[in-house]
Amino acid sequence: MENSQLDLQEKHNNFDFLEQFFVYLRYWHYFVISVLISFFAIKYYLNHTVSLYESKAKVKIIDDSKNSIIPSGPTSLFGRSKLNLDNEIEVLKSYRLLEQVCKSLNLNNQYYNVGYLNKIEIWKNRPFTIEWLDNSIKMDEKSVSFEIEVVSNGYKVLSSSGSTSKIHPFNSIQYINGLPYRLSLQVGTNLGKLSGKKFLIVHASVESVALGLSRSLNIANSNKNSDVLVLSLVGANTDKSEVILNEIIKQFDIDGLNDRRLVSQRTINFVNDRFKSLEKQLDSVETNKANYKRNQGLTFINNDAVVATTGKIDATNDVFQVETQIALSEVLEQTLKSDKKFGLLPANIGLSNNTINQLISEYNSVVLERERQSVSGLGNNPVIQALNNKLANLKVNITESIKAYQKELEVSLSKNDYIKRTSSDKFSSIPNDEKVLRGIERQQNIKETLYLLLLQKREEAAINVAIASSSIKIVDYAMTSSSPISPKKGTYYLAAILIGLLIPFSILYIRFLMDDKLHTKDDVVKMTRNKIILSEIPHIDGENRLTGLNDRSILGESFRILRTNLTYIFPLQKEQLGQTIMITSTIKGEGKTFTALNLSISFSIMNKKVLLIGADMRNPQLHNYLNTKKNQLGLQDYLHDVSVDWHNTVNKSYLDNPNLDIILSGIIPPNPAELLSNGRLEKLIDEAKKEYDFIIVDTPPTLLVTDTLVISHLVDTTLYVVRADYTPKKILEFSVNLSDKGKLKNMAYVINNVGANYKGYGAYGYKYKYNYAYGYGYGYGSDLDTKQSILDKIKSLFKKITGFKN
Repeated sequence: MENSQLDLQEKHNNFDFLEQFFVYLRYWHYFVISVLISFFAIKYYLNHTVSLYESKAKVKIIDDSKNSIIPSGPTSLFGRSKLNLDNEIEVLKSYRLLEQVCKSLNLNNQYYNVGYLNKIEIWKNRPFTIEWLDNSIKMDEKSVSFEIEVVSNGYKVLSSSGSTSKIHPFNSIQYINGLPYRLSLQVGTNLGKLSGKKFLIVHASVESVALGLSRSLNIANSNKNSDVLVLSLVGANTDKSEVILNEIIKQFDIDGLNDRRLVSQRTINFVNDRFKSLEKQLDSVETNKANYKRNQGLTFINNDAVVATTGKIDATNDVFQVETQIALSEVLEQTLKSDKKFGLLPANIGLSNNTINQLISEYNSVVLERERQSVSGLGNNPVIQALNNKLANLKVNITESIKAYQKELEVSLSKNDYIKRTSSDKFSSIPNDEKVLRGIERQQNIKETLYLLLLQKREEAAINVAIASSSIKIVDYAMTSSSPISPKKGTYYLAAILIGLLIPFSILYIRFLMDDKLHTKDDVVKMTRNKIILSEIPHIDGENRLTGLNDRSILGESFRILRTNLTYIFPLQKEQLGQTIMITSTIKGEGKTFTALNLSISFSIMNKKVLLIGADMRNPQLHNYLNTKKNQLGLQDYLHDVSVDWHNTVNKSYLDNPNLDIILSGIIPPNPAELLSNGRLEKLIDEAKKEYDFIIVDTPPTLLVTDTLVISHLVDTTLYVVRADYTPKKILEFSVNLSDKGKLKNMAYVINNVGANYKGYGAYGYKYKYNYAYGYGYGYGSDLDTKQSILDKIKSLFKKITGFKN
């Protein structure tokens, strides 16, 4: 666990950002192509995407308490009223209000222009309108949609299977899903220009439209110290969004006004209803008063009291006068009866009867005349006798008149007594009548006062209804920004660039992540825990894969480096014997034979005697490089047959190099391991050391067979070949274990085929470090050196600018 953490820490510390950057930069054309494809794909998408715009409106909520003498609610510091704007926001987003907006604007009927990739809603300049002829309330709860295609003489209804052949004329009643409707052309619509165009008509339920509007409507306070609310709506059709926002404000204002007028209107309605009851009650009270007055013979109680009092007094006076006349008439009658001598009767005693008074006056005149006649005449005077007769007649007349007058007075007295009694009764009933009338008048006054009060309240309520002020002030009507909020083209183009870069990066990253092959010297260093790496052999194109005398190629230089570096790791020889070198690898195909042959050539051109032994008897490849047959006399024959001298297996004619001798492996034996361990090879090497400066042994792969481990103790140095882009990283641990356990003596690594899949520079951070070629003046140069020099300068400048150390 500790080793793993150390390895991770080491990898982190050794991470070279610039190196990784240039690794990916090698594939710049993939990045460019990916970015261009992403850019044009996004551009195509944006060209066929409906842009969304944000419309905004501002309203100020008016606080009525500011206009009141006495504050109606709590106030905060500096006298600012606390408006609960959250409540107003909830009202603005309420289903009840938005449902009214939907019905007012007919939002549940929607019209779309059907395009190739999308549908665009039509709001202004609609070519036609639909009228649903089902007036039932359930119609608002239904959702219907259908597509039409306009033709020259009408329209066709399109189904999922295509267009129907039936043509419906505009302004005619048709049915869709059993629902009647009429599609009417707008005035001024040119039907010819619409021919062939397709439209989608949607009738959504009011509930769904209102709920959708509530979700899309955004309301917020402009700032915490303000009573201004900002209403915003996002939509593709700016005209529709602005109309909806303005209608929401209008309906909110109407709703506020209705709330303010509601109490006053209810007061008016209550007063109107109360008026009907009061009118009936007043009519009943007044009728009762009239009936009572009529029944009691009353007009006005005060006047009636005066009349009753006056009537009573007059009746008493009249009775008194009548009784006086009766008494006077009785006195006169008694006087008349007691008068036997025709004496004078009392005149003007107060009788009111003129007839009696005239008769008495006439009687007295006759009496006086008789007395005058009696003075001058005798008792038997005819004149006196005539006057006596006349007096007797007058007396009778007076007596009769008195009796008649007395009867008249008795009748008058009876009548006056009735009048007196009636006046007395009426006078006595006045207090009770006054009490009753006062009670009736009191009820009447109460009803009249209440009637007047309600009439006043109704007028006040009517005035309040008329002067009710708005609950809001419109700061800004709905306006739409000129730039869309979605899609943000800059963001999309930036995303296109990022995606265009990310796709090839991800592919390459996954490829690199899944790549388990060794590619560079750094890979080998990390996997081998800083083992010695003597040289890096570059990839060579073409058939010329062998170096030679005066070879100035990169291949020749690389083997010169390997040859030079080998001299530093050779063990010291006690005797003047040749150095033995074993060339091996982990698996086949890593280039051990190629390395062994070229290293042998490189040593031989230094006038060193070199013996190359092909010890890979299982899958020999040396004969392929020499263009010869593999079944020639070779190492197998020597090891198998004790009578064969190894000198007889040496070939001196290959490659026209007198300093290079080669022993091929020979025919493939059935038991290579047993042959290699029978001691004959050890004898061969011991003897060859005395004759050759270098003995190079080409052995089989270590992972596949044990042959190499049998040979390893016979050599002084082991060159372990790994092939870039070929050798798996995991199996390199096998060679490290062999070295650590001493099974491979004096082991060093050679990296073969570097840069095979990546020409030039930059692949996996590989750098051909052969700049010394210029200094030696060999007369050859490589574009690789120039590129590497430029790369180093770029990286150095980049580090100075960015401050990166790795």
